[in-house]
Amino acid sequence: MKYPISIELLERYLNGECTPEEITLVKTWYFSFEDDIDHVSDLNSPESKVLEERLYHQILGKIGVDEQPAIPEQGAETGRKFKLWYVAASAAAILLVYVAVVLNNRPASSGDKQLADAGIQELVLIKNNTHQIYKKVLPDNSTVWLSPNSQIKFPKVFDSRYRAISMSGECFFEVTKNPKRPFVINSGSIITKVWGTSFRVHDDGKDKQANVSVLTGKVSVSINQRSTDDIDYSLNKNEVMLYPHQKVIYLANKNILKPQTADEPNMLIWTRVNLAFENKPLSDIVPLLNSKFHVNIKVVNEKLNHYILNADMTGFNLPDVLEALKKSLNVGYEIKNNEIDLE
Repeated sequence: MKYPISIELLERYLNGECTPEEITLVKTWYFSFEDDIDHVSDLNSPESKVLEERLYHQILGKIGVDEQPAIPEQGAETGRKFKLWYVAASAAAILLVYVAVVLNNRPASSGDKQLADAGIQELVLIKNNTHQIYKKVLPDNSTVWLSPNSQIKFPKVFDSRYRAISMSGECFFEVTKNPKRPFVINSGSIITKVWGTSFRVHDDGKDKQANVSVLTGKVSVSINQRSTDDIDYSLNKNEVMLYPHQKVIYLANKNILKPQTADEPNMLIWTRVNLAFENKPLSDIVPLLNSKFHVNIKVVNEKLNHYILNADMTGFNLPDVLEALKKSLNVGYEIKNNEIDLE
């Protein structure tokens, strides 16, 4: 490849978030393949479509990210996007985690209908099928971390009156404060309304329980009344209000919310700490991380213990630290039960 670019840059380009300079860089990279044999230019339209679908899902399968099928947008850009997919795959430089769903081209589910009725035309769906935590910044600059086997769905542009998303699995949120536009999460069993805070929601639709734990700020939680399609975006008397270090559990067999104190060690991974390492080997760093975040990190490959790190991690939580290790030391990790394996 004549003009290598990063995965992050390519993802921002596909999401329409690049600066003019970055757009120029991506286009330069893209057109550097014009003289290469791509083996697809001579295919007819049906053959190209079949190859595109096979290649697309092979890429996602290899990186551990899955997507629901989407109806493609109409227009001449389809062919150009396909070649970009092909080139990126051949260069092993693509990581796609979202898909825009055009709601007015298919029947809407009850959850999608609330967004469509508000004038929202596109939803973004993210599924994390990896063994790592995936971080995503939402349209309002709120941040969500998806644990393995979790997913979120949200509009590409939030409604002017509220910010509504749906999720399943386990996600940690840091929500941008905006009292005039409540942040509302539909997770199946429960509805969580956020008033500017950081918190965790666990609701995968499989367990007999769902729960919300608050780290900072406040949220209100109510039982999801499946008999109605409309969510009340205002605060009402039937909701349980939670403050820092409080938790509520939804008991499906009794259909009740049970508040309690949230003294959970696994919430410590989301606390932000100030760390700095100067010429420190990984063998010294791992015990410190275990102590700070109350986790069990193990180094699977003994050679990694000798890697040296120089980094300022001021204000990082544990997922941010793990991401920094990935990028600076090329150290991967997997979350397995209550352990984190570095490899």
